[in-house]
Amino acid sequence: MASLHEESFYCIPETKLTLSERPVYCGVAIAAAVLGLGGAGWQVVRWRSRLRGAAQRRRPSPNPVIVFCLALSDFMACIGVIARAVGILVFDPPLEVGPGVYVPAQGLTAIYVGSTIEIINLYFYSATYMWTLVYALDITMQLKNMDVPMPLYHALCWSAPAVFVGLSMFSVFFEVPEAPGDGGIQQCAAGFHLVLHYVFSYTPIVAVMLANPAIYITASRLIEITVRPMLGRYTQRERQVISAVKIKFLLIVVVFTLCWLPNVIDGVIQISNLVQGDRTADRFFALWVIEAALNPLQGLLNCLAYGPATFQQWLMGRTGWLLRTRQPVNFDSREADPLLR
Repeated sequence: MASLHEESFYCIPETKLTLSERPVYCGVAIAAAVLGLGGAGWQVVRWRSRLRGAAQRRRPSPNPVIVFCLALSDFMACIGVIARAVGILVFDPPLEVGPGVYVPAQGLTAIYVGSTIEIINLYFYSATYMWTLVYALDITMQLKNMDVPMPLYHALCWSAPAVFVGLSMFSVFFEVPEAPGDGGIQQCAAGFHLVLHYVFSYTPIVAVMLANPAIYITASRLIEITVRPMLGRYTQRERQVISAVKIKFLLIVVVFTLCWLPNVIDGVIQISNLVQGDRTADRFFALWVIEAALNPLQGLLNCLAYGPATFQQWLMGRTGWLLRTRQPVNFDSREADPLLR
């Protein structure tokens, strides 16, 4: 990611990203990744101290383990973005050995190094998609008074990305022919192989982009049902709390969509051109720069969506007591923070 154009950066020809454009693209990616590293790193430190209390939540509240794993995935993905940008600057563009046939300029070195970087990058970004989805699911399950074991979340969020990454990389290496007269070096993937690569890489993004709004709409309705029987009527205070919760949910959806919608648009264009056999009309440098900026900035923007506490307090004015479960419980100041904090 940031951005996924071909199987790896060593297969992006100069006709799609010129030598003069590469420093601009890489500079934007590195600058955004540094900001993302700062935001994700701050979240990792902030939520790490709350991990011990994750199992003692008695009312709907952010699960520290989920937010911590999301921030950790963002942090690792930003490192991958920086490594990818450096790789684009260090490695030469692929060599054209035939009409539309490219081979990595550095041969096997580029394949080994580039594929490793791409796998790390794609894996951890896929993990951020899954943890974003699981956060929404966990909040909804809490509102339904249902407890989902954390090992199940871990199994889903760490194994599903491995499956998608495995399928994505398999599609660009399986039965891809060798470059003619180049010592047995595999040529860069093209055609149907790249179509599969895009499909497997972008399916998690689209799935989360569609599922999260539906899940949060359900959660918002559950919150209204939860608040209504407490006092038997709506006051301005209750309305403010419900509105604040909906704003938080909307913020999470907007941040994710903002960071990844350009990639989805780019992916649709790329797949359409590949299906039509046209590889000359898929050069959209401005769109790629937007992707390079927004993808790693997810680590920073998630600070706004999932914290900090001061922002959430401003948003709802410390009225999280209204979001307790339907079953009466004794208030304990040691409990986890309420849903919006």
